[in-house]
Amino acid sequence: MKKKSPKPVPGQGAGQIRVLTFHQRRFVVGLVWQTIRAQRNPMKEIRRIGKAQGLDLVAVRQSDSIQAGFAPKTRQRLRGAYSLIVALASLLEGCCIAVVPLGDSPEGIAQYTLVGKTERGGIHPWSDKIYTADELRQRIIDLRNELRGSQGSLDVPVQGDLSLPWVTAALDLSTLLVPQALSKQFRLRPLTWGMTRAQLVATGIALILALAGLMVYLHAAGEREAAARLAIERARIRQAELNRQARYQTALAGLRHPWIDKPSVSTFIRHCREGLDRIPVSIKGWISTTVVCTDTHISVQSVRRTHSAVTTRDFGRAVQARFGVSADFNFQQSGLTSFSLPQQLPPEGDDPMGSAEERLMDLMSLFQALNIDLAIMAVPIKAVKTNSEGEALPLQDWLAYTFSAETDISPQQIFAGDRYTGLRLSDITVALNSSDGSLRYKISGVLYGKR
Repeated sequence: MKKKSPKPVPGQGAGQIRVLTFHQRRFVVGLVWQTIRAQRNPMKEIRRIGKAQGLDLVAVRQSDSIQAGFAPKTRQRLRGAYSLIVALASLLEGCCIAVVPLGDSPEGIAQYTLVGKTERGGIHPWSDKIYTADELRQRIIDLRNELRGSQGSLDVPVQGDLSLPWVTAALDLSTLLVPQALSKQFRLRPLTWGMTRAQLVATGIALILALAGLMVYLHAAGEREAAARLAIERARIRQAELNRQARYQTALAGLRHPWIDKPSVSTFIRHCREGLDRIPVSIKGWISTTVVCTDTHISVQSVRRTHSAVTTRDFGRAVQARFGVSADFNFQQSGLTSFSLPQQLPPEGDDPMGSAEERLMDLMSLFQALNIDLAIMAVPIKAVKTNSEGEALPLQDWLAYTFSAETDISPQQIFAGDRYTGLRLSDITVALNSSDGSLRYKISGVLYGKR
């Protein structure tokens, strides 16, 4: 006999939230997912997002990155429920797609949700959304291509009800979502502030015991002088601990990931391309020969044509009128000059830590595929394990490698696509050949990876 698809729990509110029931356990569909970049205290960042957006509950999934699915405020009773997407991503094996029917909409249209599980266990952003049958077919095709990525031969099964034309493997949710298979990590957590009740009770007990111990001690000592000496000693120990923590935090601040404040590869290349398009080949007869683009400025070097009637004053006025900046002149070689245009590129933020060896292999292969010579040099690590007090210090958790290449191929052709994790560009130098209009590129950057 064909099993019936689970129906939404009756009496739910409007919107994208759906609740399904299996074995008297409630599973929520329709959370809004975000990747959490904070590595040191992810729950603090999750609470900040929840407070800023007025959200009540969150489900957390940790794989190669930390992902949080937020539930908006609703009249539906969601506390104590499980996230269906987190449960499926945790219980299903390997890279796959799961299709879950949600019943019909008020207009009688069949609705579905899906979960796309990446090869590293993460939840694909297209998961946990509501789709009609017409939308779902194309979404599954696109999602399989997304999950395969560069691995075109990777098998990505689509699990669900075999009566659906897109499904390739059977999936029985009633069998999979049995109570003994569920973990508390699948539950939605309330975005509470301050201490929990258990923490308050434990803290209260600790304070009571501490006070009782102090009273016994003072009573046994019987002298105010003994209590004063004890207080002084405790203050000394506390101050010593504060000083130790301050020294440790200062050392830790020096190990902040250097790539956080740098723009992504695609952003850097796009801004440099836009800046290069602003530079004319000739300004008042002075030929632009070299353009250097960094994340803070675009520098242009120009040369005066032989026997030109245009003076350095004419060139300086033209640069000021066109770009609003002053030109810098070379008093030893009066036929050379330059000017700089400031720019401010948005930072990419932190990247997930990955293997430095794998990233080096990918970078070398990228340039070798285009037959471009690539120079790579490791950046030495100054590892100091203890300070002058003999206290242990935190160690740098990343490796860095500088790289450079010179080629006729443009950076946007080399770095096609939008995402190059652990990679930052330092500068792009473009040499313009005025005789034939050709361009020569010199690219420099830094690769970061897990130590």
